[in-house]
Parts: sequence; structure tokens; C-alpha cells
Amino acid sequence: MTKKTTIKDICAKTGFSLGTVHLALNGKSGISEETREKILQTARELDYHPNYAAASLNRKTMLIVGCFPNTNGDNRYYYPPIWKGMRDAWTEYGKDMNIRLLECPYVAFRSPEGEDVEDQMNLRELREKLENGEIDGMVLDGNTSPFDAAELKRYTDAGLKLVTVDSDVPGSGRLSCVQANYNVIGRTLAEIITERIMSYGGILFCAGKQDIYSHHGIEIGFDQYMEENKCTNKVYKLYNHWINEENYENIKEMVSQPDVAAVCCVSSRTSMMLGRALVETGRAGKIVAVGSDLFPENIEALKHSTFQNLIQKNPYAQSYTGCHVLIEYLLKDVKPQDLVTVGSQVVFRSNIMFYEDDRNIFQQRMIL
Repeated sequence: MTKKTTIKDICAKTGFSLGTVHLALNGKSGISEETREKILQTARELDYHPNYAAASLNRKTMLIVGCFPNTNGDNRYYYPPIWKGMRDAWTEYGKDMNIRLLECPYVAFRSPEGEDVEDQMNLRELREKLENGEIDGMVLDGNTSPFDAAELKRYTDAGLKLVTVDSDVPGSGRLSCVQANYNVIGRTLAEIITERIMSYGGILFCAGKQDIYSHHGIEIGFDQYMEENKCTNKVYKLYNHWINEENYENIKEMVSQPDVAAVCCVSSRTSMMLGRALVETGRAGKIVAVGSDLFPENIEALKHSTFQNLIQKNPYAQSYTGCHVLIEYLLKDVKPQDLVTVGSQVVFRSNIMFYEDDRNIFQQRMIL
């Protein structure tokens, strides 16, 4: 069995001390560039690879935070994969490297009914830790961030390493943003629909909330495709996000319109209301329908042809990648790309088996 090269082997070959070799290998100041290059060249020749697990035992425990919406109520449709991606990446890359994970769930898209007391406490405790400099890194949902850009910039200026997922928070000082290409998703929606209906068929587009970056990005992509390809279909837009009877009745009324030949949406919540409206109006399977996101109710709707397709934004891969690049930076000083785009997918009944159990993890990692 080949003996693994150690720092002492590099010292022996170069004649430099342990301290000097350590400075060179870790990119630290205090030595000349000529010395650094000689040590690095010797390390390459000896095929030296750092033992990060061993090194982790000699430093303080690092603390990283996953800060995403909780999975209660209507959040249960979209956010469970985000939490799973974060936990899986930490387990694979950080758990054995002396990195501790703190989870901070919070209420997203707060309704008029009020706030969750436990989630308020989570955020209050997290802010205290951030103010005290106790957090080394954080992966944050940019679409629903409970922190504004100025507050985040104050933390990153003080040393916090921040990665945003789902969407960016401009001006926050983050290391990287990991998200889907929402413009492409919108274009894909428009192409799927216009290829399947006549030019005079109306389209119901449930566009969510315009102030949510991902929703608006999908809408822009949809509109651009329609304009660039000179599609003449009349598009009816509904801007709604909360699952409630008023929004549902508005969707149901539009689904019932005789000229509507296709329907689509930008979010899991609107997808739930749209699927219900298709069934209750008797139009399920009779008009083109594309839902959004993967969760049990949507998967059943796809199997029963209520939807012909689902658009998968891959929240699992977003948080998995975000956590991975954060840990790589903390452990190895590997600077991530400024923007990392995660692939999205169009899901059919014929390939739904890849998303019904743990096999979906393999499928989703393959498109990072």
C-alpha cells in the first residue's frame, strides 16, 4: 500500500521548517514567493493532499446555519426538499469535519392570522448569535429572507460567509447565489403550451406575486418567449399566492372560461389551487395544464392527467449545492462562482418514478 505523503515529507525534501511549509500550503503571508512556489511544486511532485478531517481536530468547531421557511401549513409543498438538501450536504461534507449545523426555520409569506411564536424565537436567537460573531457561515433562502440586504451586509462585513439559494439578495455581501434559471423556466412553460394548442386558444397564467423574484422571473421569461415567437394567444394573468377561497374562486372562474385552452402557474401554492379548479370544473385532462413543483398532491395530479407536466425547480439541489460550496470555502478556502445555476426539469408521467423515492436524490444531483 502506498504511503500517504505528509507535511513532514515535504519538509524533508525541501529543507524548510514545518511552520514555513504550513504557511505555503495554506496561502498565508510571511514567506517569499520563491519559497512558496518551491514548496508547492514539491507538494505536487509528492502528490500531497491535505487531510482535512485530521486538520479539523486541531481547530475550533465551526457553526453554520440553514435559514429557510418552516415546513408547516402551505410551506409543506415546496420547502421540505430545501431542508433535506441542506442536511444531506452537511452530513456528507461537514459533519465529520468539526462543523456543526444549526437549523433556523421561520414563517414565510406571513399571513394576516399572525406569526408563529417559536419561529420568532428562532430568528431572535439567530440574530443574537450573528451580532456576537458566533456564526461562521449561513445558507439563506433569498426569496423569503427575514433579513434585509443592509442587515446581512453588516454581518458579512463582520466575517459571516453567506450563500443565498432560491434567489439572490443584492447588496448583502454574499459569497455566492445558487438558484434555478427562472427566465428559462418561463420560456419553457410558454413553449410547452403554445406547441400544444391552437393560436386562438386562451392561456390562464397564474403568476403568483410580482414582488417574489422567482415568480416575476418566470413571468418575464414567459412573456419574452410569447413576444419573440409572435404567439397571438390571449393570456389571462392572475396575481395570487395565498391559498384561500377568494383566490381559488378567481382561478376556478378563469378555468371555466370556454376560450381557455391551457393553464399554467409559477408556484406550488398556485399549483394546488389550479389542480383543484381543474377537477371541480370538469376540465382536468381536457385542456393543457402544467403545474409547478414536486410534492405528493402534484404527483398524484400528474398521474391522473390533471396536469400533463410539472416544472421541477430542484430546491433540493439548490440547498445541497449552497451548503457544499459554503463548507468548501470554510474548510479549503475554495471560492465559489458568483452565481451557480441549478438545472430544472420538465416532469412527465413516464419519468415520475425518478421522483417518488430516494432515487430522486441521484437524479437531482446528476444535473448540478
